[in-house]
Amino acid sequence: MPAALCGVVGFKPSFGRVSHSGVLPLNWTVGMVGILAGTVEDALLVYAAISGPNSSHHSQTALPTLCFPMLKSPKPIPNIRLAKYGEWFNDCNEEIRVCCSRALEKLHDNYGWETIEVTIPEIEVMRLAHYVSIGSECTTSIGRELEKLNKDEVGWDARVALSVYGSFSSQEYLNAQRIRNRQLQFHKRIFSMADVIVTPTTGVTAYTIGNDTRHTGELDYINGAALVRYQIAGNFLGLPAITIPVGYDNSHLPIGLQFIGKPWDESLLIHIAFSMQALCISQYKNPEVFWDLLAN
Repeated sequence: MPAALCGVVGFKPSFGRVSHSGVLPLNWTVGMVGILAGTVEDALLVYAAISGPNSSHHSQTALPTLCFPMLKSPKPIPNIRLAKYGEWFNDCNEEIRVCCSRALEKLHDNYGWETIEVTIPEIEVMRLAHYVSIGSECTTSIGRELEKLNKDEVGWDARVALSVYGSFSSQEYLNAQRIRNRQLQFHKRIFSMADVIVTPTTGVTAYTIGNDTRHTGELDYINGAALVRYQIAGNFLGLPAITIPVGYDNSHLPIGLQFIGKPWDESLLIHIAFSMQALCISQYKNPEVFWDLLAN
């Protein structure tokens, strides 16, 4: 989500691929270590450096073999199938919908990749289960700190969130995990028909922060829901995902296209993203405030 709003690449490997050692355990089954980078190549370099087993990681379960794609040639893998749930894909503002649809057309016209229509059942149920999981784990993780918290020093948005998070019961959390397993089965079925799932990365581009934010916080349910709409499957189910800048809206704000992959299939996901980047990179723009750290 931050990557799409800022016009850069955002890459989130499968849950467990990168060690959580040293990371604040705020959401231990939902939060994952990810990468923000200027290009897919840079994201791959960081991924190669931080992925793999870590002796201090809490889990010693053997992971699938780690593979890194060769990105020397832009020649794409043939016969890629992209799964698109039309009703979900189109649940964004019109400029994003048009831009992301054109990106899929470019993939078909240049590489012959096919977009197939699928249905992802119970997305709203998954959204609620995701929220319950985040809230329950967050409250449990920072419970001791919350007891010491002076709520007068916390913004209204954080107060509302913490109040809701603390209201979830253990039964609701367990039900959320049952829904997680059910959704994994739904997605497994989709991945038997397609290589990746494709969506816009966010339902809106970056929106204006109001003048009252210092006093009331950034609580914005409408835009907030649109921002996280397409993040839920990757986070809740631990699937790898990557976002690529594919254009801009009428206000010159970046638009991202997201590819969600099969568990442990980061190599293919990176290759697909690299192929998408090759078709869009000539149109990339620097922001108004830009400093080239690599310039002489």
